[in-house]
Amino acid sequence: MARRRKSSDEAGLDLDRVFAMLDDAPPGLHDLDPARDLPPGVPEPLIELYARCGGARIYVDSLELLAPDDVEQVGTRWRFAAQDGDPVALDAKGRVWRADSSVEDDVCEGTRLDRWLAGQLDALALIYDGDGEFADHVFDEDGEIVPEVREQQLRAQLKRDASAPGPRWRLAQLLLERDAEVDARDELEQVVADDPVFAWAWLDLARVSERLGETRGAIDEARMGAEAAEGTQHPQAGYFWAQLARLAVRGGDELVRAEAATKASLLAPDLKRAQLEGARERLEAGDLASAQGLVELLRAVWPRDLEVLDLAKQVQ
Repeated sequence: MARRRKSSDEAGLDLDRVFAMLDDAPPGLHDLDPARDLPPGVPEPLIELYARCGGARIYVDSLELLAPDDVEQVGTRWRFAAQDGDPVALDAKGRVWRADSSVEDDVCEGTRLDRWLAGQLDALALIYDGDGEFADHVFDEDGEIVPEVREQQLRAQLKRDASAPGPRWRLAQLLLERDAEVDARDELEQVVADDPVFAWAWLDLARVSERLGETRGAIDEARMGAEAAEGTQHPQAGYFWAQLARLAVRGGDELVRAEAATKASLLAPDLKRAQLEGARERLEAGDLASAQGLVELLRAVWPRDLEVLDLAKQVQ
């Protein structure tokens, strides 16, 4: 059962307090430009933000607030920042979204601009020392942040913004990497309680149930994700229905498999080709497990397709 968590500043954290945090930092760690006018029509939270600065480089270049001339509307959102090269935007409801290459999708990182920014400051502070240099024992040999510090960063973000779906979703993924399925499920249940149309979280919840051998529950959760994706006209809605079809095969539910396969075919006419190409690439690279996973999904949606059947023989 999901449980509601509260942010440490439930009453609200205004931008004045956030900029006081920036002002108290060691010299050279942050670089703030003088305030300048914004393009017309931007949401109120951005007007408040740019009344205090005209752009910024925070923790050297880890987080950039764009100059006012570079703030632009993209669809229904306003792109105003970049984090590690990923675009960050604000929607009309004041929520913060960041492009996530792992799912080729935008993920909601914050429910409010000031909470998101405060959480970023807290999270980034964990990888720097008092002199503005990288702290010891933060990165591994490949230059990646070690899991323990990454978990601390995500929990720091959630302390500022407990209902933010993105950080909690990533925390669940981190817990899954450690085989902590029960804890991961708890976090994912909270994510979908806070954001019922976050299809990726529903799919990960289904994967947790699958790993725990609870196939019926996995089917129900995958359906929630597929319906959420279709309902929000998600560009990858067909993929979510294909995952439901795969789980239905595992659960021996032919009616659900057929329904989900039909939806997948209609919503994603290019999915079969993409999955076939991906499986062949994985097979050529010697990654048999990944190729088998892709073929399993293909067979669930197109069980009689000759190309799929031929490839299935190659990955046995």
